[in-house]
Amino acid sequence: MMRVLKPLQDKATTGAGKRLVLSEPHRIRFLIRGEGSVSAGAVTIECCPESTKAGKFWMELATIPVPADSGLAQYYTEEASGLFRVRISRHVSNGTVTVTPLVSRGRPDRPDSTKVV
Repeated sequence: MMRVLKPLQDKATTGAGKRLVLSEPHRIRFLIRGEGSVSAGAVTIECCPESTKAGKFWMELATIPVPADSGLAQYYTEEASGLFRVRISRHVSNGTVTVTPLVSRGRPDRPDSTKVV
């Protein structure tokens, strides 16, 4: 079962967006939705491993073109922890992009500190 979190990019055309903080390993699914008549643009999903939690060393996981005509693209990760962001790496033209993370539920016997900042 997955939990829907606040968008990391919300109707954006440029920028690094918000960060997803996962202190424990979770599976993550990113939903990338182009809104409007998008003619160009791409997002790059990046992570910062737990060992470099300050967010200084970002590793690229994938670059995904923003879907046109209110389309939807998805990206999945295996279990991972640390910081994640979705940076708009190519300016979105003639529309916007919203990227929403879905995160697997943690163990019921542990408090979940997953958050978007």
